[in-house]
Amino acid sequence: MTAGGTDYASYLFIDDLLRLQQPLTPGAHDELLFIVVHQAYELWFKLILHELVAARDELAGGRPHVAAPRLRRIVAIERLLLEQLEVLETMGPEGFLEFRDPLAPASGFQSRQFRAIEWLSGERDTWPGGGDPPAGPSLYEAFCAGLALAEDRDDRLEALAALYRDHRGDPLRAAWHDVAELLLDHDERTARWRHHHSLMAARKIGTRPGTGGSPGVEYLRSRVDRRFFPDLWDVRLAI
Repeated sequence: MTAGGTDYASYLFIDDLLRLQQPLTPGAHDELLFIVVHQAYELWFKLILHELVAARDELAGGRPHVAAPRLRRIVAIERLLLEQLEVLETMGPEGFLEFRDPLAPASGFQSRQFRAIEWLSGERDTWPGGGDPPAGPSLYEAFCAGLALAEDRDDRLEALAALYRDHRGDPLRAAWHDVAELLLDHDERTARWRHHHSLMAARKIGTRPGTGGSPGVEYLRSRVDRRFFPDLWDVRLAI
């Protein structure tokens, strides 16, 4: 124990953490890699959700200068998550097939935290069974509320275009502009991750269905072009 009353291993529950990797297939060398990568993703997802909720609440309260560092941290984490796929790509199809069948019906599509990130970001078409989705407005709804944007889309787009045209020299408008760009960064990082994930899955499983029974690569490709903030993209495209 240290003078502060704890030590590194105790504070971080290292022993408990290292017991959480339990491969199902003896002799499948790459299964530990698969488990560690996905558990690491879930830990990062937890932090993203923590920051998303904080950023959303600050935006709803009209405090973009406080929300911006939260969003910037999210984007930094998402950059790391994209790079983390490269670690998973060191596993070839043959390594994955050694332990794939016992995984069924488990699937990455069942990640409730990833779906919660999508939900808070504005993608609210479906919610997986079991438990309730995160309460409160989406990130973009909070952004619109904080800026007092109109409900009519045309009026809202015009106000956003004006924000992009005229924000220099006004610290508050500059802060809102910064947030708008960070929201697009968040959206872009997610789109890049989806695209990279779909390419990786195509190389790993080909045309096979996903372990959870989904259409696999076909499903992943169908989600690549989805966007959280179409208003902001439309405004940026028009600049």
